[in-house]
Amino acid sequence: MSERQPSDEKWYYTFLPYNIAGGGTNNLIPLFMAQTLKASVAEVGIVSAITSAASVPANILWGNLSDMTKRRKPFILLGFAGMAAALIMMGIATSLPQYYIANFLMGLLAAAVAPVGTVLVLESFAKAEWGKRLGDFSKVGGIGWVLGLIIGIAWLMVFQGDSQELAMRALFLLSAVLCLVALVLAVKWVPESKEKIDRSQVDPSDFNNVHLNLAERARYLPQRLMYVVNGSFSSLRLANFSGVLKRYYVIVFLAFCGFLSFYVALPIFLYKEVMLSNAEVFIVYLASSIASALTYGWMGRRIGEQGGKRIQMICFGARVVIFPAFFMVTLIAMPFEALFVVLLLLHAGAGLCWAGLSVAGNSIVGKLAFKEHRTQSLGMYNSVQGLATIFGSLVGGFVAAIYGYEAVFLMASGFIVVALMLLLLTDVDKEQEEAISG
Repeated sequence: MSERQPSDEKWYYTFLPYNIAGGGTNNLIPLFMAQTLKASVAEVGIVSAITSAASVPANILWGNLSDMTKRRKPFILLGFAGMAAALIMMGIATSLPQYYIANFLMGLLAAAVAPVGTVLVLESFAKAEWGKRLGDFSKVGGIGWVLGLIIGIAWLMVFQGDSQELAMRALFLLSAVLCLVALVLAVKWVPESKEKIDRSQVDPSDFNNVHLNLAERARYLPQRLMYVVNGSFSSLRLANFSGVLKRYYVIVFLAFCGFLSFYVALPIFLYKEVMLSNAEVFIVYLASSIASALTYGWMGRRIGEQGGKRIQMICFGARVVIFPAFFMVTLIAMPFEALFVVLLLLHAGAGLCWAGLSVAGNSIVGKLAFKEHRTQSLGMYNSVQGLATIFGSLVGGFVAAIYGYEAVFLMASGFIVVALMLLLLTDVDKEQEEAISG
């Protein structure tokens, strides 16, 4: 691996303004739809599904194209530019079709960043440093995400009024400017390493199983992604995946359907039903992001001690209770300040669960995969999450629109209950060694 000077690390920070833009607009997208474009919660679900439907194949496309061409920098530039263009389009949108196109563009082009930036980190440093460097890179992204939420809170608190349409449009445009800043910095700073690696040959243990995505989103648009599906027929043979792993994919699909059914409706519920301001909705989401970021390391240690299955079952069970609790607590007479604190605690609890679920999920798939197909199995795991995001967003949005928020939150818990029951009946702690030949 080529040697690099410590000053080369500054290219990490090209991702900081990009992630600030992501954190500042994640919740803005549904809130702007509901308030300015007068969209229903079903239409919010459609937008989430459109973004995810573009992003799932785009992650695979850009990741494989980058590997085939042995180029990284052009794809990062494409992702930054695509995100800026999409946010500008959202900021000036006056109709739902325009908004749909902008979100499709975001899913298609911004997806180029996730599978490429992560590999570039590995190509830029010696193998012995991979764990530390990926951890640092992930922290830069996580800090950016939280800063974006904080900037969004401050922005929406300063520019208050009966209508925040102009403030929200301006926040989209400000975030687009941040992406353009990231683009300019990337042109100057992002390296194109002379020595390339094959991501399919990189085992998670090579980088100490560092977790890459610190924020849960209501659409499939990962911040960082190591493994993508190789589209060749030989790589996708069912025999490449153990029977217990295929069952675990079903568990993951059901669980993420539940997660997205809940999250596609949550911001609209908080705004319309609980009557939170836009800034207060952002604060509720900030509680989850901080809880997740602070507990990843702790969750990793618990998984090492108790096993991924136990931690995942506990987190599934907690979310079964937490999701409908968001609706139930609004039925209890209490001062607004007390209700707001309860909502913060509930979402912090959901964020704590996300830390456990995401870390445990990668650990479980690594164990259940045949050793020679481990990277492909992890890529498939990411794609299964993406497919569940599409389905969960659509179902959650329409159920909320037709039957109400209580129904969609209970349905979300129902999906997770089924996933939990299947997990209880599945031995996911036994490590697979190799595929059966023939």
